[in-house]
Amino acid sequence: MSIKEVNDRTNVSISILSNKQPRSFTTRGQGHSDSDSRHAKYVTMIHGNTQKRIKYTERPYPAFLNPDVTVFTTEQLPDAMSMPTIGNGHVATVVHSDTMYLGGLYNGYNVTSHRARLQSTSSISITGFSFDVDTRKYSLDVGRGMYIERYTSDFVTIELKMYAHQVLFSLLVTEISVINGLAGSVHLNLSHNLGPPSDDTDISNTTVIGDARLYMGYIKEPEYHAKDKMPFIIISSIVPDVMTVAAGESVRRVFITSVDFTSYLAAEYFQLGLDFFLNDMLESTHEQVWEQHNWQKGRIDVGGNNNLSRINYAAMYYLLSEIPEKDQVEPFFGISPGGLAHGALNKDYEGHVFWDQETWMFPPMLLLYSDKGKKIVKTRVRNHAAAKQYAQQRGYQGAMYPWEIAFSGLNVCPSTACSKYEQHITGDIAFAFKQYIMMTRDSDFIENEGGADVITDIASFWMSRMTYNKSEDRYEIHEVMPPDEYHYPVNNSVYTNSVAKISLLLPKYALSLVNKTADPKFEENAKKTYIPFNDTGKWHPEFDGYTQDTTVKQADVVLLGFPLMENISTDVRKNDLNIYEKATPGGPAMTWGMFAVGWLELNDTSKAEAAFKKQFQNVIPPFYTWSEEPGGRGARNFLTGIGGYLQSLMFGYGGFRIFEDRLQFDPTLPPDTSTFNITGVDYLGGYFDFSFDTKYMTINQTKSAMDEMKIVVPSTGQAQTLDIGVIVQYQRCKAALMLV
Repeated sequence: MSIKEVNDRTNVSISILSNKQPRSFTTRGQGHSDSDSRHAKYVTMIHGNTQKRIKYTERPYPAFLNPDVTVFTTEQLPDAMSMPTIGNGHVATVVHSDTMYLGGLYNGYNVTSHRARLQSTSSISITGFSFDVDTRKYSLDVGRGMYIERYTSDFVTIELKMYAHQVLFSLLVTEISVINGLAGSVHLNLSHNLGPPSDDTDISNTTVIGDARLYMGYIKEPEYHAKDKMPFIIISSIVPDVMTVAAGESVRRVFITSVDFTSYLAAEYFQLGLDFFLNDMLESTHEQVWEQHNWQKGRIDVGGNNNLSRINYAAMYYLLSEIPEKDQVEPFFGISPGGLAHGALNKDYEGHVFWDQETWMFPPMLLLYSDKGKKIVKTRVRNHAAAKQYAQQRGYQGAMYPWEIAFSGLNVCPSTACSKYEQHITGDIAFAFKQYIMMTRDSDFIENEGGADVITDIASFWMSRMTYNKSEDRYEIHEVMPPDEYHYPVNNSVYTNSVAKISLLLPKYALSLVNKTADPKFEENAKKTYIPFNDTGKWHPEFDGYTQDTTVKQADVVLLGFPLMENISTDVRKNDLNIYEKATPGGPAMTWGMFAVGWLELNDTSKAEAAFKKQFQNVIPPFYTWSEEPGGRGARNFLTGIGGYLQSLMFGYGGFRIFEDRLQFDPTLPPDTSTFNITGVDYLGGYFDFSFDTKYMTINQTKSAMDEMKIVVPSTGQAQTLDIGVIVQYQRCKAALMLV
């Protein structure tokens, strides 16, 4: 975008803000029923010098959620790094930090690319009170998707709420509500934690417009091309030093931050946010998305273990906060290991996107939310052209995805070794495409939205990347880095070769769904792809020349059984788990989730429980954020570990497995629980609720699939067609959902 275009749009946005008049909206349908009216109270809504008195009704807490496990409350805040995040996939921040980030806004040339820090105009705190505060409570309410502080005395109640709006996606919102029962006014001292000016941006224009301040700027250095020197616009409410509330008054004051790439969008959403607020819709529309589109659609509940329940809901909240609810003008750039609220230079992987997204975060989202799964795989379609360019630069055909990407889709990995050798990422992406297609059979994605092109180009890449061993009549892959990053370059990484084989087989399956034919050479090469195996000891060497007891970094070979679902005998699976469990002294959080899944496959619940509980060393109370390594070390908030943990629940204790013709499940109760419910499994267009206890399992189809669905129990030969809303029950066993 040219400077002239930005200035033109800025003039338009200034006009929008300068001429703003609050618009009236009907609030029916926002959760306020006639029966609620007797509980309504009058509140003065305030933004700057604008005030409006309304009849306000508190939205009831979702009846299907238990606040004991969805609201995490403490009387003492943790260290700044352990504070929760709020985000919506477009904007995000760590609560009370001096930094906020805009999805896709990166600064730095080539491998120095990192998220561009923006001063957090949304970071507002109450630092002083004109009365004695009796209680202070700090909560993360994941049911409503917001952070809340509550201060009370005998006659005064104050709440501060922060959230990233799920509908008006440019907005970070802070609301302060005060109920003053004293005979005199109360005063609150407010602080605005902007922090120092950002080293990543140049602010070219600052303008005060009424009750808001507009900042217009650019990143300092684009990744590769001058044309990619992205602008950004921040419009934020002006924050006074003191907020005063008269005797007997009930007020709510809002502070809105709108962040986007164009001033027009930033201004439009700022205005909509103000209009929604003055008409008592801002908070309720945000809450509706969390209630109806997220938790009512899909969730995990366990009985008898509230602490585990809190960890589960927090994990889901943090992942759901990374994926936009609605399609945006700007594209969704994907999920980095630390999420959108992290990614500074030399910290938290700079906000880059790599295998963590497809291998760890994607599967739990896909199982419950196919629409969110689609948003994730489409981030790779968007970067297809860059992947083709990268393959050509490296001397290969097709599409080769860099180990780490940011804005451009080209390589930005600061590690020379990883960017040169860690090539399994391209196979990881193909495998994610396969999972998405098996779960949805989305022919439109394959045929019209670029899916087929990416799939075939990835297969072409692996064809050009392989070396033919004539004496053994097989295809090998030399000089790579496996997921175990301690060893490189190695030949024939068992994991890399396996995802390459999956990539080569995928075109035949995917294209058959749209009545097209894949190049038969893909399948021919796949059949001859070498998968290292020690036939004497019946185990998989991690790579050519690997010897037992050699220390490895993380889960690698054990991923063959799950998620790759290679056809491995029970003895081999057990040997692999035993050998590599001994060889993995540490490892990031998701490693132990994969060992738990493996041991559950072998019905060794004792070993599974030990591995499963190891993951809790990475969970940090009171807001259940995650660290990359035990005890708070490494990247924060480590969504990769969260993804691995959720997989150990869903695919481990739930026993779910995705096949081309069925969705299989084989449940086991998680440790220290009495029941285990997974609501909203999203398979072939249908929704299915699963409930497991010590003896039985029940299945309830709540939404029609693309065709009639049946439950098949292989051990007994039972098959039963499902009807919407009719609950079926079986003794707990391995079974599958299949089309009739």
